[in-house]
Amino acid sequence: MLSKTTISLGLTVLAALVQADEWTKLDKPPLANNLDYLAQGLLDNYPIVHSSHDVWGNGWIPQECKSAAEEAKHSAFDMITYEVHYDDCHQSWVMCFHKDLDGEKDRIIDLVSRLPVRSREYVKHVVLLPDTFVHAYNDQGNLVIFDNPSGGAGFEVFLHETGHSLDLQHAYVDGKQLSTAQNWLDNYNQDPKVPDGYAASNAIEDVAQNTVVAAYNVRVPGGFGGLEPGWQDIFHQYATVQTWQREAGDLLVPGGECRSRLPNSETVRQDGASTGSKKMMARAKLAKKPDTSLADDIVVLPVNKVSTKKACKFGQ
Repeated sequence: MLSKTTISLGLTVLAALVQADEWTKLDKPPLANNLDYLAQGLLDNYPIVHSSHDVWGNGWIPQECKSAAEEAKHSAFDMITYEVHYDDCHQSWVMCFHKDLDGEKDRIIDLVSRLPVRSREYVKHVVLLPDTFVHAYNDQGNLVIFDNPSGGAGFEVFLHETGHSLDLQHAYVDGKQLSTAQNWLDNYNQDPKVPDGYAASNAIEDVAQNTVVAAYNVRVPGGFGGLEPGWQDIFHQYATVQTWQREAGDLLVPGGECRSRLPNSETVRQDGASTGSKKMMARAKLAKKPDTSLADDIVVLPVNKVSTKKACKFGQ
């Protein structure tokens, strides 16, 4: 016969196991089919930050852009690399766009600009690749977005993937990962539902989807409750994200200037060859190698080498 103490210890161990396995599918029903109904409110309340951009010279690409393209069976030679300068940060972002989606460049640059700079600091590269439908993943802080020429990827996709960066790159107080924190588990257990079917994939996706909800609640007049009658069914989840982002410096609130950044990945040749001599570079018509080092006054953030690409692709 089990004693109450034994049962209590068993439940404690079980809770710890659930918390530790942040990739386990959740068993709560969804509040909504998806979060598309938040899209317009988010666009109306997260303003565009003015930007300019320069195209990289011939032959160079960030290593992690190259890897993302090649893993998706695209040639690195089909990627166009841009250095994007936003008015709220003196340090540029390096983004890579497949040539078939280069017409989407300005729209994507504007969508990224809507990310509050204190969150955008946790975005390394943005990689845009073609597919017949919209999906995405986060790899070490890189936002890898699969889009189509009609421009299906909306701001909520970028917020979701940035939510992964905030969680997995430890943007919160004391470098904690929200999706594995006991505080998250305790609050999750108080709610009968998750935001949508995708949030039920696992705790990591639930945190990312609740980041989208929290962003809406933070910025849109009337908040999430003004739009969604069933808001109480997920309240403890998005309220926890909202509390953590506030304690970390209002990560979901526009304004301010950049102070830190994830470091850019190594700049490599598109053909994968070593740099070689100046004579060899001239023969290959290589431009001067871009300098992607961060400014001296920018705090270089540590990179957590974790990816969502194998377990999940947002949009599927």
